[in-house]
Amino acid sequence: MEARELLFPDFLTEMAIKCPAAPALTCEGKALSYGELKVMAERCSVQLIRAGVKKGDKVGLWGFNCTPWIVAFLGITGAGGIAVLLNYGLKAEDETALMKSTGCSWLVVGPNTVTIQNPEDAVQAAVRAGIPKEHVLQDKMLAEACLAMEGPTLSAADAALLAFRREEMDSHDTQVIIFTTGTTSFPKAPQLSSYSILNDAFSAGSVFFPGEGLVATKFLLALPLFHSYGLSVTFAALSKGMHIFLPVVLKPEIINNLIYENEIIDMASVGAVYGMMIRMPDFEEKVAGRMRICIVGGGFETPVKMMRMENAFGGARIINGYGQTECSPIISVASSDDPLERRAVCVGRPLPGLDVRIWRPDKGFMGLEEIGEVVVKGFCLMNGYYGLPEEQQAIDADGWLHTGDLGAFEKDGMLRLTGRIKDIIIRCGENISPSDVEKVLLEEENITEVKVLGAPHPVWGESVEACIVVKDETAFDPEKLTKELKTRISSFKVPSHFFIYPRFPLNSNGKLDQRTLKADMLQRLLALNIRQAVDRGMRIYSLTMKNQPYTIYPACSMISGLTDNLGFSDRQINRIRLGVEEMLTERIANAYEAGGEIRLDVDLMPQWLRLSFVDGGKKYRLEDVENSLSAKIILANVDAYSVNTTEDGKTEYCLDYQYADDFNVNEYLVKNTRA
Repeated sequence: MEARELLFPDFLTEMAIKCPAAPALTCEGKALSYGELKVMAERCSVQLIRAGVKKGDKVGLWGFNCTPWIVAFLGITGAGGIAVLLNYGLKAEDETALMKSTGCSWLVVGPNTVTIQNPEDAVQAAVRAGIPKEHVLQDKMLAEACLAMEGPTLSAADAALLAFRREEMDSHDTQVIIFTTGTTSFPKAPQLSSYSILNDAFSAGSVFFPGEGLVATKFLLALPLFHSYGLSVTFAALSKGMHIFLPVVLKPEIINNLIYENEIIDMASVGAVYGMMIRMPDFEEKVAGRMRICIVGGGFETPVKMMRMENAFGGARIINGYGQTECSPIISVASSDDPLERRAVCVGRPLPGLDVRIWRPDKGFMGLEEIGEVVVKGFCLMNGYYGLPEEQQAIDADGWLHTGDLGAFEKDGMLRLTGRIKDIIIRCGENISPSDVEKVLLEEENITEVKVLGAPHPVWGESVEACIVVKDETAFDPEKLTKELKTRISSFKVPSHFFIYPRFPLNSNGKLDQRTLKADMLQRLLALNIRQAVDRGMRIYSLTMKNQPYTIYPACSMISGLTDNLGFSDRQINRIRLGVEEMLTERIANAYEAGGEIRLDVDLMPQWLRLSFVDGGKKYRLEDVENSLSAKIILANVDAYSVNTTEDGKTEYCLDYQYADDFNVNEYLVKNTRA
């Protein structure tokens, strides 16, 4: 495909000429034709220019999917501004940080999760980001102002104003900033142009809907527009003259009703949304058997899972793909003609016109079926990350964008992803791709979702941990599964633990929130390790002291502080301190004729605190020391007392004290241990 030099207004003009009266967009029952969409976008641009928006001004766009959002996007970019797309599900303080980090000087705001609670909070978020209050515009009011403008077209003065601004614009200029939803602590801000977004959409549309000319079918867009995937698919559908239905909220009951009531046959969403649709009680009646194409964000599906989804939809073709925001975003897509078993394990072929290769720093470009990093060159590339220095950019000196994804090209030209470079688990020096383990686990009938993650391990470096969603938790047998896995994959790849979830956490794009999932998994693993350690007796102190009276006071002070922290009552703390003091007094008096050392060990047991005293003295029982006042005090102030022999043959005297009834030692350790 030959890339075209187009601004967003140029594209709208072309489509308005091709199909002026055809419906382009329907949202909440209100439709706009292609001609009307063009006029509304131009009027919005004029409104923004007259309000003071200059070429290159960054304009935040913050709201749910709706017609005013699309009109505002086209108006901002048509006025030469840079649309900074904000996630409608974030908190006000997060939006402030994003607007401030990109230097927004304007904000167009619509209904979102913040304004639903308090509309003024959005204005204050903008003001805190340095945006003047008069530069905060409401998308609905902007759209209403566009509707109020007289005449079917622009006035001569407005047309001249717009033409003058367009002469300053270039299709390669940054016109959109979309924040990534990756695993970094602060989102990166790829800068995209109309050149990258439109050509990526045109190329993807030629694969999604092959053939020359327009495809005037009804298309459901169940994706957030602030995400690059949603934006690209929108323009792909518009470039084919399709009628887009846009649900404001991505709820499965709303989506199913839209499909049924409007006889929609094509749609795009993410896997989680499709799964929720299938689980609705009205799915069989309203959706199954009615769909033709279901576009889904791709990656790491099994043939079995893909077949289940296609069977549920009654023969619809599930078309998966692969992309990154940095690539506007689509890199590769499958074709509806590709066999199910290929679509399920691969993410299609590179878009027509893109150069996609596999690269390794030690070997250069790789051949077929050789794994390396996926690198991309062509019309889809971003203009770099906003605000990041050169050394943190993803495009190298030769113009290749490094995706950070590992993959290989199959003999039929399809791309197979094998994992993220950062996700590779290194266990005992062995590199493990999580996707290899995930694919095997997903073949289990009872397992519906899997994410394999690495966790720090003191001996192996990292351990392999599996987070899973199952149909029937009572039927899940981890020991049986572990044994079976060892017959199918290398033993070092077998997960150490299986953590069951009712569902995985998702971000506002409907994608897996891997950062949240991993944080929760690490907390569960920590709790599990602590519980196992406490069951054996977790040693938290081992203090060796001289066999001298001056060591008694600091040892007693340390134990007093610890027992207070463990929730013992004042009365019990005094009993414990007295027991320690008298035990040390007894051993100092009787353990040695002269000198030596005493070791005090502190162990947390499931139901009690154990204080152990070990020395090199002669073994005896406190009960047998008739003339020792210390022995009598100890026995009167301890919950349980025992004498053991250590592995090296020394005598160990154990004083045990029960925790308070409301104290849980496992919860205490989890709370006070860093994962």
